[in-house]
Amino acid sequence: HTSYGTLLALVLSEAKPERAKELAKRGYELGESRVICGY
Repeated sequence: HTSYGTLLALVLSEAKPERAKELAKRGYELGESRVICGY
């Protein structure tokens, strides 16, 4: 899930460069939520 979230954020950042920071932040948050949950 973490890898998929990061990959999706990167792909969407290429499609919408004006929202790259927001997408990168969301991808990071998704990964962190998996760490916090213990997965």
